Amino acid sequence: MQGAVTQNVQQSIRPGMEMSTYYAGSENSKLQANATVEDNRFFVALPSLNSGSSSTVTFNPNEGLAEVILTMRLAAPTDATGLAVQEGWGYSMLRRIGYRYGSSQLYYISGTQNLVEAMSLCEDSGKKQQLFFLGGQALLSPADWADAGKRTAYVYLRLPHSSPALSGGALPFPSDVLTAPVQLQIDLARFADVVSNAGSPFTGVVPSSLEFATVNFTQVTMQDSGDLVARRFDMSKHALTIPLPAGWCQEEVQFPVTVGANGQFQVSLTGCKAGDLTKLRVWVTKDSDTSGTVVAPNKFYAPSQLTFAINGLIYLDSANGSWLLTNLLRRRQPPVATYSDLTAPTSPATQWTAAPYANVWCEIDLAQPHTIGDSQEVALVHGVPVMNSVMNLTGIMPAAGSYTIHAEYVLNCSWMASKGSAEFVF
Repeated sequence: MQGAVTQNVQQSIRPGMEMSTYYAGSENSKLQANATVEDNRFFVALPSLNSGSSSTVTFNPNEGLAEVILTMRLAAPTDATGLAVQEGWGYSMLRRIGYRYGSSQLYYISGTQNLVEAMSLCEDSGKKQQLFFLGGQALLSPADWADAGKRTAYVYLRLPHSSPALSGGALPFPSDVLTAPVQLQIDLARFADVVSNAGSPFTGVVPSSLEFATVNFTQVTMQDSGDLVARRFDMSKHALTIPLPAGWCQEEVQFPVTVGANGQFQVSLTGCKAGDLTKLRVWVTKDSDTSGTVVAPNKFYAPSQLTFAINGLIYLDSANGSWLLTNLLRRRQPPVATYSDLTAPTSPATQWTAAPYANVWCEIDLAQPHTIGDSQEVALVHGVPVMNSVMNLTGIMPAAGSYTIHAEYVLNCSWMASKGSAEFVF
């Protein structure tokens, strides 16, 4: 060390831990404290496959719960002439997802939230686009509908304990501390709200059920079960703190607005839980996209200007859409995905056409940007304390019309597991 200091003054004035970049040592090596094995062999079928139905599946306490994936296949329609769905339709098929860990409260996120959160947490744009593509290929013709592979979607369920990222990915949830199962409630959307139907003179019939749907649980188990916390401690007298990898996302709050020729809107954001607010996600949908010939439930419209304030103090002001660049600079990949914008066929042709569309949402960061680099690493970075705070969002839409502003509050949160259950602590 002394020899290095005499050669470089920077080494004498900079704080830090000396680390070899040539030899492996205690400073640059990590050892797994408990030997574990990962398996991916648990499947549970959804009991109800009908349009608009609700199903509940459970994961019984059996050590670490990691990723949860839903695989679904649309039933082949009796007549597919004039029918189409956009890429990523599997995410649109989910109206709402509920979750309960042990005997905790039942919490919900919307299907659109599940999509936005999953894409937001991907490390790079390539992974994000693949996640969206695997969520269902676009079906544009009767030939596409006849292909069982194209009618199959693989949907990632972004639960509080999980993250699709490997870099900064999530720790498994230690269900061994629970005495009751982890319950998931999966509510399907009305298929007519997802499938576009060109109508007369076409004769397509929207399918009313899925061919199948299964939930796949990934599990992490210890090679020596004696190392489990529940085996080493009396959990009726102790508590285990389990940090969430990316904060707790409250169920989205929707605010309908009608904007005129100037495109201006202003909403008072309500319903935020008291806590440490680290992020606000905002996306805008157009009411006309949820009905009619072309249905686009997850098509977002980017405001040309956004301003966000808490108790009168402005935290984001983006003249002329500067938030688009700010959102790029503060994360590994921008909050945008390539969406398929559909155009209905004109008789006698039966082939729909799809054009790329930039699906953009806004992430308003209130915590200092911090990158987690290692897999299964967590960090606590504080945001803005909110309690009965007045939050206002104003902006300008590029065109007049009726829109819905969707707001998702992301708060710092941890589980406190004890007495066979796990509750959120904000």
